[in-house]
Amino acid sequence: MSKMGISTYQSYCGAQIFDAVGLAQSFVDEYFAGTTTRVEGVGLKEIARETVRRHRLAFGDAPIYRDALDVGGDYAYRIRGEAHSWTPQTVSLLQHAVARQFARSISRLSPSC
Repeated sequence: MSKMGISTYQSYCGAQIFDAVGLAQSFVDEYFAGTTTRVEGVGLKEIARETVRRHRLAFGDAPIYRDALDVGGDYAYRIRGEAHSWTPQTVSLLQHAVARQFARSISRLSPSC
């Protein structure tokens, strides 16, 4: 935020130094008074419909989602992409560490394991 000339969080609140993109003007006027929007889009009905759809997916009875939520997208490691801490090797090591610790915890809880 300092690059925008804002030195504290308090001075940022209410500054409205942004545009709402993809929201209907009526929605912006009602819920973000004073904010400009040059590219209109969805309104309250569309947002409500999307929210209900996502809620049903998360808390519905679909067998595929009973034990886990949808990943929400596709993630792919790119060999020539940006360097990140989450590489296939670090993810694999984390998964193995968690699995081993889980097995140890279960064995402590149940003498028959």
